[in-house]
Amino acid sequence: MKKTIRNILVITALSPLLIQCASQDEVQRLQYQLHVVNKKLAEMQNSTVGDIQKRQAASSNQMDQLQQEIAILKGQLEETNMQNRLLQEQNDALQSNMGNIAKEEAQRREEALTRIAEEQRAKEARISELNEKLKAQQESLQAIQDARVREAERRAEEARAKADAAKAKALSVTSSSVASNGIIRITSDQNKRVVSSSTEVTQPEQISPAKPAAPAAAPQPAVVSTPKPAVKPAAASQQAAAPESPPLPETTAPAPSAGSALAEAEKLYQQKQYAKAYDEFEQVAMANPSSEDGINAGYMMGECLYAQKEYDKAILQYQKLISQNGNHPKAAAATLKQGMAFEQLADAETARMIYKKIVNHYGSSPEAKIAKEKLGSL
Repeated sequence: MKKTIRNILVITALSPLLIQCASQDEVQRLQYQLHVVNKKLAEMQNSTVGDIQKRQAASSNQMDQLQQEIAILKGQLEETNMQNRLLQEQNDALQSNMGNIAKEEAQRREEALTRIAEEQRAKEARISELNEKLKAQQESLQAIQDARVREAERRAEEARAKADAAKAKALSVTSSSVASNGIIRITSDQNKRVVSSSTEVTQPEQISPAKPAAPAAAPQPAVVSTPKPAVKPAAASQQAAAPESPPLPETTAPAPSAGSALAEAEKLYQQKQYAKAYDEFEQVAMANPSSEDGINAGYMMGECLYAQKEYDKAILQYQKLISQNGNHPKAAAATLKQGMAFEQLADAETARMIYKKIVNHYGSSPEAKIAKEKLGSL
């Protein structure tokens, strides 16, 4: 198009020269050609400008669409950037939260481990304390048992001493009577020899109480070599005038059976005479500790102490029964009463441990049911 315009301009510039030099026909022809060229040029200009305008319009539309698309893309990009920023912020917040959660979790774990360690140390200390208490109770129980054994030996020794003293006194009285009368009252199976004022008794079996006659003027030594029948008592008037010698110890009557003694002790317990009942139960228990009556008596000894609010002594008594007869049904009852005694002593922790022991070791017993109720109330 630029070349055509240039050619037209060249022809236009050269047209005066061509008019002067060329003929009229040529001039017309040239004018015609120029007209055609101008027409073509006009047409070309019209068509070209229209196309250009159309193209410009299309390009403008495309530019507008592209700008709209660019604006949309910019908006989407900005939205995406905003979402990215939000996601980044959320990610940072999540990472921060995760870090805090991890720190808190680690701190909780550390606190839990510390608490568990402290609880373990406390339990070990409690176990050690309970072991010390148990050891002290065992030592106290052993001391009480030793003291009771010594007390029983002392009582037996005192009884033997009293018996020996009574026997010696009876022999002394008899000897003084012989010294004053020169007469010895003996049974048919005894032999006695009197020399001067002293008396020697040979093979004594059973000496009956003698009633001496009235004092004689002077004692005469006599020798008795043959058995004599026992002398009958003097008249009532002579007995009143003459002093009587104390009776010698008689043969001990057979002790009542354990069953009757236990029944008597239980009767005293029902009458709330706990101290007397304790002594009676103790005699039954010492007579045959491994028998059924002996075990029941040992348990009732603890009951007497418990009724008198001597809880420490009752605990030791129950422990003695448990140690010696752990498989007996009374062992569960004794263990239960131990827990109740510790409750009375305001030692709820030890009572709780004893109740748990009853539930674990005597689960099928009635005492286990009571122990569960006690655990629920502690």
